[in-house]
Amino acid sequence: MNSPRASVRPWVSRLLLAPYPSWFREEFGAEIERHLERQRSETRYARGVSGALRFLWDTLRDALAAGVRLRLEPGWEWFRDCGLRKGREEMTAMMGAMTRDLKQAVRSLGRSPGFAAVFVLTLGLGIGANTAMFSAVNAVLLRPLPHEEGDRLVYLRHKAQLAGIENALFSVPEIEDYRSGVPSLTSVAEFSAMDFTMLGYDTPRRVRAGIVTGNYFDVMGLAATMGRTIGVEDDGEEAPAVVVLSDAYWRRVFGGDPGVTGTTLEINGRSATIVGVLEPAPPYPERTDIYVNMTTSPHHLDAAMTHDRAHRMTEVFAKLATESTVESARSEIGGVTARIHGDHPEAYDAGSGYEVTVTPLKSQLTARARPTLLLLLGTAVLVLVIACANLANLTLTRVLRREHELAIRVSLGGSTAALRRQLLAESLILATVGAGIGILMAFASLDLIIAFAERFTSRAGEITLDATVFGYALLAGVVASVFFTLVPTLPDGASVGSTLVRAGTRATGDSAGKRTQRALVVAQIGASFVLLIGAGLLVRTMMHLDRVDPGFDTGEVLAIDIPANSAGRTGDEIRNHYLAVLEDARALPGVTQAALTNIVPLSGGLGGFTTQFEIGVEGFEPASGAPAPRADFRVVSPDFFAAMGIELLRGRTFTTTDLEESQPVVVINESMARAYFGDRDPIGQRVAWTDEVMKFLGVTPEWRTVVGVVADTRDYGVDERVVHTMYNPYPQVRWTESLLLRVSGDPEAIVPALRQTILSHDPNQPVDNVATLAQLGERSVAPRRLNTILLAGFAGLAMLIAAVGLGGVLAFSVGSRVREFGIRSALGAAQHQVWSRVLGEGAVLAGLGLGFGLLAATLLTGFLASQLVGVPTFDPLTYLVVAAVLACVVLGACWIPAWRASKVSPMEALSED
Repeated sequence: MNSPRASVRPWVSRLLLAPYPSWFREEFGAEIERHLERQRSETRYARGVSGALRFLWDTLRDALAAGVRLRLEPGWEWFRDCGLRKGREEMTAMMGAMTRDLKQAVRSLGRSPGFAAVFVLTLGLGIGANTAMFSAVNAVLLRPLPHEEGDRLVYLRHKAQLAGIENALFSVPEIEDYRSGVPSLTSVAEFSAMDFTMLGYDTPRRVRAGIVTGNYFDVMGLAATMGRTIGVEDDGEEAPAVVVLSDAYWRRVFGGDPGVTGTTLEINGRSATIVGVLEPAPPYPERTDIYVNMTTSPHHLDAAMTHDRAHRMTEVFAKLATESTVESARSEIGGVTARIHGDHPEAYDAGSGYEVTVTPLKSQLTARARPTLLLLLGTAVLVLVIACANLANLTLTRVLRREHELAIRVSLGGSTAALRRQLLAESLILATVGAGIGILMAFASLDLIIAFAERFTSRAGEITLDATVFGYALLAGVVASVFFTLVPTLPDGASVGSTLVRAGTRATGDSAGKRTQRALVVAQIGASFVLLIGAGLLVRTMMHLDRVDPGFDTGEVLAIDIPANSAGRTGDEIRNHYLAVLEDARALPGVTQAALTNIVPLSGGLGGFTTQFEIGVEGFEPASGAPAPRADFRVVSPDFFAAMGIELLRGRTFTTTDLEESQPVVVINESMARAYFGDRDPIGQRVAWTDEVMKFLGVTPEWRTVVGVVADTRDYGVDERVVHTMYNPYPQVRWTESLLLRVSGDPEAIVPALRQTILSHDPNQPVDNVATLAQLGERSVAPRRLNTILLAGFAGLAMLIAAVGLGGVLAFSVGSRVREFGIRSALGAAQHQVWSRVLGEGAVLAGLGLGFGLLAATLLTGFLASQLVGVPTFDPLTYLVVAAVLACVVLGACWIPAWRASKVSPMEALSED
């Protein structure tokens, strides 16, 4: 006999479905039949499983009572025959139901193409931004190093923090102390970076060479893809000079020639043989073109290098012993450091704060990139959250418009779980397509992401869209699908009556659904405010940097590196070569000033080497415990200050009479004069280079007279601090390798003639790094500018999504309240009253969002502190401008729904009924 519920179903079906077209009635009938079949299947499955469990319990009880082995085999056979057979049947039924759900979802979405298109594109933008940033984070921060046993590699850094020296490098005696005194390090390798002139292949080239010990590649866990690497047999004075090419340099310069091994080159004036090509690996501490053994650089084998404790020019890499940790290595190194400081106090200024740190190589490789990449990934995730909130609102609106249909499904026997599963099928289809679009967007932006990451880490070349990245994109899509499915409140048996009543009165949507919509909009506006504040602070930083005076004129100044080929030349011959090049360059058409210098401003200095050295100042004694005075070392020709446009504040600059045999003189900058001379007139005072390293540069520690004071300059970038600088005249100090030219007109126009002039003096002269100072200035702030552009782009996208979301919520509200607005109009309400009422609703939501955003931004902007220059994390002007802009945008998005509400007439309201 049929149940009362079953007997009433046909009557309910005919009554409720009569107004709908035939295809709708047929689809509902099929849905109801599928639902009933699923209920019968679930009942059979439950009975089968419960029977199997009862049998297993009886078997276990009998076996324990009899004291014999469990009768697992018969039980398993019965369970397999009884339970698994039914499980397979139910699985087949489940797969069939899933297939039907997907087909129905496709038909349902096909009837709402606009909804599907907006959904897919919005989610695609969010997933695309996240996938692109995650590909960088995955390759740079998460992926293991390509080195064998890369997790055991550590990097040792020697620094003098109190003296402002981040990397003081190591001397050979210091390395020997750590090699023999730290059991946690199973092996220690040395690396020194130098620029060499390479001849014998194509044109003369300047190469960045890594001078390494024979155990370097074994310690680093790197092998050759062609030939061999440098080994212990290549150590010692008698070993022939050998070269290993980096993979990138082999491809870029040698064109990936497989026959390159065995080629003989001239490097640093010595014959050297290419013995191999290294496997691809991120270089550290800097870009390295080639690797050579110690004998290629005779200086690395002389007594000063091997015995002088203060002669520091070597980086140190090591491998941890099998059972050792970074913490144990740090403890042992701390003990060795304390011992050698006590044994050799003359080599370690007590006030400079010398110390040695130990860092896993992977962490060291990514130290500069980590905060930037995590910041941008967090920003992209926030954009995705905002996009998902907007799409959840869109989904909720669609469900509210379909609540009459969904209520009928429930009244006819459909379950809430079945409805939820139908929504999940629709969301999965849309999210999968959105994830696919996101992956395509990430692939299209891959080159841009790599170029961006190259400014922060040498691991940028490892960025790819691999299986992990694809999995991340798909996971984001699945999580979003589940979220969209769980947000709407669906009708059930208890609420179906009230839902049908609301549908009958055209009052679409319950209060809970509307509250959810508004909460999502508030969250979107708040998150957008946080992103816009971050972007605004970075924009303010860039505006501040644009106003910073570097202390020199970057316009129309051309810089070019001309490292001298010193092989077979005396010091006088090198000096005469540079002076001849300088005179001929000055005579070129359009050149108004020409000068020589050892370091081009804004070029980054000397790579891994510090240019700040200890000095002595006559009449100045540092306070107890304070570091010894230091200054940046500069060598310039007389016209340098005029060519750079550096202001002379006191005294004079250099002249052609400041020769080697003349009285030694220097020019200092304003900050140095203020720090060491105070109220005294610095002109005529005496200073000296006292650092032990200076003697290896040919600089004697004699007293030098200050003849001039010039304005401070920011040679390392407008975002860097001013350092004490002491200029020396060329040729009193013979160290220079760069040429600066001030040109009337386009500086790049004279480059061909300049190259020809330089090569006419020496056809083997490398000509490298040709750039204007303006270009170098742009490069120095390019990472910050890119950060700003990316964050501003994400913030703008988030603001647009939030504005669209708010406009959509109000548009839905207006559409569901047509009758109300018509009645108001009939009772005499003016259009501006209706308009202001709707706009006021938007203003309330915008205000709540701004309030929550203000609180969140105040708490979160501290993470941006390292990215800001000259701007506090709580900058009132930025907060005010961002709040005003966001308020205008979101209120602008409210304008159209408000205007639509004000135009509703009484007749339109009656037609709705």
